[in-house]
Amino acid sequence: NRMFENFTYETFAPHVGTEFHVRLPQGNLPLTLVTARPGVQAMLTGMRRMGFSLLFRGPAQFYLPANSYDIAHPRLGLLKMMFVCPVIAPIDPATGRPVQANHYEAIFN
Repeated sequence: NRMFENFTYETFAPHVGTEFHVRLPQGNLPLTLVTARPGVQAMLTGMRRMGFSLLFRGPAQFYLPANSYDIAHPRLGLLKMMFVCPVIAPIDPATGRPVQANHYEAIFN
C-alpha cells in the first residue's frame, strides 16, 4: 500500500501506456494510463509538491462511475482508494471524433 502524499507526476510518468487494474466485486477492470500531466504547485500537509493528473482509458462496454477504488499496478503495487471520475473521451486526430472507449481522470493536488 502506497501513500498518495508521496506520489508525484514522476511516480506515474514512466508507466504511461501500462495497464492498471481496478478491483471490483465482479473482477478486475483494466485501465490503460494514457497520459500523466504535471499541474500546479500545491501545499499538502506542509510539504510542497506539484499537482498532477492522470488520464486512463477503459473498455467501451463497461462504465465505471466516479468513486474511490483500489487500483493495482504490477510495478507500483496496490493504490488504495484512488478517486477517479469519468471524463469526455479525447478526440482522435485521425477521425476528428471521440475515441471509442471510456476515459477516467484522477487528479492529485
